[in-house]
Amino acid sequence: MINLPQRYSPITNTLMSGGFGSVQPVRDTFLGRDVLFKSMHSGSDDTQLRNEIQLLAKARSKHIVEIYDVIKDERGAVQGIIIEHLKGKSFDDFHLDAAKNPVEYLKILYQIAQALVTLHSADIIHRDLKLDNIKSSSSGIVKLFDFGISVEGDAYHTVLNRGTLVYAAPELFLPGVCITKEMDIYALGICAWALATSSIPKVLYETPPQQTSAAPSIDIAMNGVLAPEAIEVINSCLSVAPSLRPSAKHFSDTIQKHLVRDEHRGTFTYGNSLHHLSKNKNTVGIKFNGIGGINVAYDGVDFRITSITGDIYINNTAAKAGMLLHEACVITFGKPELKNNRYWVTFSSSHPEVIL
Repeated sequence: MINLPQRYSPITNTLMSGGFGSVQPVRDTFLGRDVLFKSMHSGSDDTQLRNEIQLLAKARSKHIVEIYDVIKDERGAVQGIIIEHLKGKSFDDFHLDAAKNPVEYLKILYQIAQALVTLHSADIIHRDLKLDNIKSSSSGIVKLFDFGISVEGDAYHTVLNRGTLVYAAPELFLPGVCITKEMDIYALGICAWALATSSIPKVLYETPPQQTSAAPSIDIAMNGVLAPEAIEVINSCLSVAPSLRPSAKHFSDTIQKHLVRDEHRGTFTYGNSLHHLSKNKNTVGIKFNGIGGINVAYDGVDFRITSITGDIYINNTAAKAGMLLHEACVITFGKPELKNNRYWVTFSSSHPEVIL
């Protein structure tokens, strides 16, 4: 039995047990808030708790559960940790309404990906990403927790797969495999399926998965309500080849673009002249007589060149129809030989935030 410091008062004596430890709701009487006390089943081995403490200290994000305190015994051994008590909803039943609420579906995936961006930037691999380890706070922010088997770097080799089987990437079934960030991305793809349906495709339950065929498109589960680019990035998470899976940042950026659809604003500036692109005015044409012109359209997600005449350059690269304009760039009208007779127009676009 672990003796908690006096500031922590048990709310209930009921323990919520997991595979390697248990948590108990307690009241922090100093700060007047409910928190969780997490301890391991084996009180003599604090390795996993120390690992979780070290990794959570490196990875700070509003999408990662916070650690508030470390409980030690008189010898200095870690007995448990005090962590944030997430009082929002879990997502086991979200699939019941997923196809009817594609925006919320994407917001959940976006927030999971944001947690992975923070972890992977700190060279941390979660190793046990699954819906059971995701919950929202009382304010509705989706957070990732349970870092007991997480590791730093890509040099860690596993002997036993301690994650959850359906979330395990195909390469995890190889002997002595090196743990990589791409395994977290594969698990993110399984999360996408678990959020969308209770009937995850059978090929994903094979050991290793996808032996008989590749996983079907998530579009099947979401009934055609997602944008093609969002479908593509979700599907690519489950690529059998790890190199074909997107990074957490690429996944996050792609989903973000669709969550802020129609909210961007682009501005072209030439001297005192301004030309704006937005949902309400989605095309702009700029022309300099005798030199050339450019037409750009906003499709709700990207600013794309639709046509050009003459010699046009984007940041000194020859422009072509179909090219995307960067968030900030310089458009040059005219060949380099024209020197000071060329024209320069700057372009910038807003970067709207996802409202959670």
